[in-house]
Amino acid sequence: MLLPPDVRDWLPADHVVWFVLDVVGALDTSSLHRARLGGAGRAPYDPDMLLAVLVYAYAGGLRSSRKIEKRCEEDVAFMVLSGLGRPDHATIARFRKDNTEVMGGLFDQILVLCAKAGLGNLVHVAIDGTKIAADASAAMSRDADGLRGTGRRWLDEAAAVDDEDDERFGDGRGDELPEQLRDPERRKQVIAELIEQAGADPDRKRGQARQRKARRAEQALGLADELQAQAQADAQADLQRPMARLARSEAKLAQVQAQIQAQADDRARREAEAAARGSSLPGPKPLPVDEHSWVRDQLARVERDRQALAQRQAAPVEVTGQRNLTDPDARFMPTQRDKFVLGYNAQLAVSADHLILAYDLVQDTGDEHQLVPMLARLDSAVAMLRTATDNPDLTVGHALFDAGYASAANLAAPGPKRLIALGKRGNIAGENPPTSPPGPDATDMAKMAWLLRTPEGRALYKKRGATVEPVNSHLKQPRGLRRFSRRGLAAAKAELALAALTTNLMRWFNTTAAPATTG
Repeated sequence: MLLPPDVRDWLPADHVVWFVLDVVGALDTSSLHRARLGGAGRAPYDPDMLLAVLVYAYAGGLRSSRKIEKRCEEDVAFMVLSGLGRPDHATIARFRKDNTEVMGGLFDQILVLCAKAGLGNLVHVAIDGTKIAADASAAMSRDADGLRGTGRRWLDEAAAVDDEDDERFGDGRGDELPEQLRDPERRKQVIAELIEQAGADPDRKRGQARQRKARRAEQALGLADELQAQAQADAQADLQRPMARLARSEAKLAQVQAQIQAQADDRARREAEAAARGSSLPGPKPLPVDEHSWVRDQLARVERDRQALAQRQAAPVEVTGQRNLTDPDARFMPTQRDKFVLGYNAQLAVSADHLILAYDLVQDTGDEHQLVPMLARLDSAVAMLRTATDNPDLTVGHALFDAGYASAANLAAPGPKRLIALGKRGNIAGENPPTSPPGPDATDMAKMAWLLRTPEGRALYKKRGATVEPVNSHLKQPRGLRRFSRRGLAAAKAELALAALTTNLMRWFNTTAAPATTG
């Protein structure tokens, strides 16, 4: 060997590999030690070693299992991390898959270590969403009709294979033992050849292909049913407004009728009293209740609202949207310049010193409905850091959001003080902001617009982009997370967690260059 015999001499003492090994050694990785990892006949791989290899690979933007395997054979840093173990790509991929639910807990542990090292400045926290592409082709997306058509075609193809096999084998399954294998005298002579041929048996492969088509057809038809059910639910939700309008009209009609009837009853009482005195009341007699103009007008309104509701109920349910046959969880996400990406919406909460405090991955194409969930995740993270740092006074100064989160409900939601832009770029205070401080009875929107007009508000909001945008860029550039390598919401979310904890770890290393500790 041209390298020193001790792997500790292969890399300089300040190399990031040693830092990664220190951090992994400080973690509670008992949840990783659940299953044996290794090929048949091999000693099992150490899960801590595999985690260290993955973290270092993600730190360099390397996420392909096959490329990581190659690096473990050729790259000195990976050879040190793996202890010359050279894990194969199947083991690396299975380790990631088997530990999907573990990555969130590992992220929390890394966050605590970073906080103990002095990171996590909460004077302000910026929360933002960024779109990340799914590991799926947009060409494999179909609407409900397309999904049903594809599903029926695949079912027909699977049925055609069945029909052909029935014609070839009759009542047999097609996988019965050959005649020569049934003869005990000849069995030993042909057994090895039959075993070798079994792997390449075309009939077996045809059966497997038929099963795959059937499964994919079932998936396609299920996605079409999902779109249909979603459309029906949306249509039912859309009926709530006209139903509420009709209910208000009917209640108003009952109120007007009761009012006119009360007036008529009062007139009748006074007429009876006048007749008892031998006199009469002046003026014309009142009209019957249903002939009164107020009642007729309200009856007409009720009828209009009833007809409008009937028309909405009779309208056919329009099934919109698409589902992807490669990654059914992915959604088309709008990006800048009127473009779309098939993927997910990644939400990040980032501290003033660029530490990722909380994350989430959602299918919602917008950010408005993510403010409350992200504040809840941020609150949980801060509570965890209070305990870890023994600082009960730790709290968020201001939470900063762009205009995608703007709504009256989000302004009034419980949580820390916040700035939410009401417009984009140079118009963050929105259209027609107040020119003087609003009074105590002003709306939350007016108060926020005025705050964003003040020099202090503008200066604080400018820190939003400088806080969260570099972290978004780090995830997509150094971490290489422009496109997920795993499919499905849960798997993609675990990959986001791995990229986020790696980003925090590298932030710690580049800030302090100090070894990891559990204290």
